[in-house]
Amino acid sequence: MFMSNHRFTSRSDKARSRLVWTTTARSNFKYLLYNARKNAEKVCQSVDPTLWRERAPTWMRRHYWESLCNIWAAERWQQTSTTMKVNWAANPEANMHTSGSVSFATHQSRLEKELKRPPTFQEVFDKTHKNKGMDQYISDRAREVAMAEKYAGEEEQPQLDLEVWVAASGAPKKGHVYGFGHSMDTSRVLSGTSSSASHTSAFTTAGAPGTSPSEMRGFIRDEIFGLESRLAQTMESRLVHTIHTHVSDAVQAQLSQAISQALSQVSIPPQAAPSTSTRAPHEELS
Repeated sequence: MFMSNHRFTSRSDKARSRLVWTTTARSNFKYLLYNARKNAEKVCQSVDPTLWRERAPTWMRRHYWESLCNIWAAERWQQTSTTMKVNWAANPEANMHTSGSVSFATHQSRLEKELKRPPTFQEVFDKTHKNKGMDQYISDRAREVAMAEKYAGEEEQPQLDLEVWVAASGAPKKGHVYGFGHSMDTSRVLSGTSSSASHTSAFTTAGAPGTSPSEMRGFIRDEIFGLESRLAQTMESRLVHTIHTHVSDAVQAQLSQAISQALSQVSIPPQAAPSTSTRAPHEELS
């Protein structure tokens, strides 16, 4: 629908816009599912996903919701969820920041306007990991990562060294580098270190996770993305069907009105009723 009324000046703009739309929709859909799951848990007063099947949100088809409930109820999901909760409790600093509800990409954009130049990763990191009004980092890990980058690269490279940053913060987990939100483009960091991954200690240290998809990602991503795609296609089809229905109804109404008006202007003489009288055969011969 959007592309039927608008045009991009170049193909690259179209591809880039599509990528931004998909990334934003994917991020928002994750929180939509989280809220739907929590709402079903609250209404049903149970953490058993099999009891949530009757509480599908109004914006999702029933069988899609039931498929998700089956995934959430699977033993593999439950085990992974428990593991993630334990890891979260054991390492609360991993997700600490001071950006609040404002995305990291928004902070990056604001800094660019303020500095009148693209900010470095270090500047965005400081903006989102220091206490407001104080020159102090919110956690020991944030301070260690910032200091490692600062002192490792300040002599030779005034700009942020991507390899040093990843080495200091640890190997990317699920494609995400510590210190930056999922809405930010960290491709520079990942691509900047991919070629030297086998030579960097951060990637060869025993126990350090690699960049391949984790068990959680592999199990959930295909299922959720498949449901996302089918849901988007269904919503688009329903929208097109609704528009066609409204247009068809309007055309039929106008056509019916025109026919009625035409018939009212044409005088049709009444037809003579057929005779109902009967005569005997001998009367006709006489």
